[in-house]
Amino acid sequence: MSLGRVVGILVLALVLYAIVSQPLTSAATVRNGGDALQEAGTSLIQFVRGVAPGGGSGSSSGSSSSASSSGTYTVRPGDTLSSIAARYSVSPATLADRNDLADADLIRPGQRLSVR
Repeated sequence: MSLGRVVGILVLALVLYAIVSQPLTSAATVRNGGDALQEAGTSLIQFVRGVAPGGGSGSSSGSSSSASSSGTYTVRPGDTLSSIAARYSVSPATLADRNDLADADLIRPGQRLSVR
């Protein structure tokens, strides 16, 4: 048997061992992380865009800093009413009522919402 084949078999054995010994822990970690994101009213995509270098589409932090002082928030791509409500510690229903939203699922980027 060649040295390359022996090394390949050893690497495969190590990978299989890691998969067999850790799947429950890894799955639980992913599930708990997903639950935490859902409770915060955001999706995994929104979270990744928010923490990625360069910020992706969520890099316009100027609107969120002015939002807290002025009591309004400008909707950005990917925002949901739930995520905005969670950010300002209000319920989505309260936020919809404050802004006379007929359909709470229909908000558009650029739309200004009263959050206070």
